[in-house]
Amino acid sequence: MQTFSGYKLAEGPVFDVRTRTLYFVDILGHRLYIRQDGEKERFLDFGQFTTSVHLTTDVNRVLVTTRATVLLVDVTTGDRREIITIDLDESERFNDGAIAPDGTLYMGTMRIDRPRVDEGRIYRITENGYSAFPDTYGVANGMAFLSPDSFIHIDSAVDTVRKYRIAGNRLEVLAQYVYPDKDSPDGLCLSSTGDVLVALWNKGELSVLDSGTLEEKERMKGFKTCLSSAALSDDGRMFLTSAEDSSGIGLLYVLETTMVKMEENLWQAK
Repeated sequence: MQTFSGYKLAEGPVFDVRTRTLYFVDILGHRLYIRQDGEKERFLDFGQFTTSVHLTTDVNRVLVTTRATVLLVDVTTGDRREIITIDLDESERFNDGAIAPDGTLYMGTMRIDRPRVDEGRIYRITENGYSAFPDTYGVANGMAFLSPDSFIHIDSAVDTVRKYRIAGNRLEVLAQYVYPDKDSPDGLCLSSTGDVLVALWNKGELSVLDSGTLEEKERMKGFKTCLSSAALSDDGRMFLTSAEDSSGIGLLYVLETTMVKMEENLWQAK
């Protein structure tokens, strides 16, 4: 296992098999990090909360979310174009999300500066506008699509992972798993065989759930607390991100596994 340090709140890793590149954000460091195989790590600075990164149909451009804005970013030049800005209260920000099979961006929100009650939302975002589901969450967090009308989603504030079916403007709960010991699930990713890899913030452990039942299958231990998210490559590598804790600094872990990533959904870059 390799570790790399120097981050405040490393989050949301995603591996692009087309360019052999790992992307992740440092939310509090205001950066998008870019680690291409065989090259030195580099970053782009956004000067504000930099909350998630998503792949697009253009290998040179990624979708980046800041506090309330979705940007299309050229990773070779640093050029960026605003796609849309959501009308969020100043005490709210984007947190985590996923691209649906039809190319729609789904993004969750959370409170920044007040107690985290059920004020987080999930938004559907396209080039033409956005809408919000009526349900609310404490901290709308990790998300991944299983099919065009179903996805896995975490509400960290209540230690819960849910599988939803999209029914128009409503979300129907198909299954859920509640961590019993205030583990604080954070980010997640899917393997090609249907495993859900969930980073446990309070435990420094990786939980593996079955995507059908959401039953827990195993735990991987030995990481620092404030473990924030996970990603897989197509060649057996796993990437885990963490934030600063009492030990000092946020980390990126790179380790070998037998798992490979599920194929990524892409935003249609224009």
